[in-house]
Amino acid sequence: MDICLLRRGPQDLPASAFLLYLALVAHTVSGFLLSVGNHPPGAAVMAGVTDTALLALLTLSLLYMNGQGARVPQTLSALAGSGTLIDVLALAPTYWLAGAQAGNDDRAVPVVLLLLLVVWSLVVMGHVLRHALSTRLFVGVVVAVVYYGIAVSVQDALFPLPLPE
Repeated sequence: MDICLLRRGPQDLPASAFLLYLALVAHTVSGFLLSVGNHPPGAAVMAGVTDTALLALLTLSLLYMNGQGARVPQTLSALAGSGTLIDVLALAPTYWLAGAQAGNDDRAVPVVLLLLLVVWSLVVMGHVLRHALSTRLFVGVVVAVVYYGIAVSVQDALFPLPLPE
């Protein structure tokens, strides 16, 4: 939780393979839970797996390209763990929005809540990347925004949302 509140960085986590695998599995499950409301279960599983694979690929690529490969376990644990927490918080507004769309109800509140969670997620990811890359928060957030754009594009291409009726 302290990482999500920008109080601690990935270096404060143990470099534990167990923690890393636990965070990756939790991240995959939370991605599935966010997707299953809009996709069949098989596609939702694949969306969760794809999101986690993209997170791992970004982290590995970025850290190895910058000579920081030793920081991968803690950084990836921090990114997957904080992403899981924010995904869990996004479940209520995500399903609220889906219900509002189905009933042609007002969508403003769940949309604003989701937007705030996306911004928070980008700041948290930027915070983790800042520590992992030994750079400024601004640079970390820019990298997080680029990652987010890539991840959304890949997810939309592989798992397009059904059009509203």
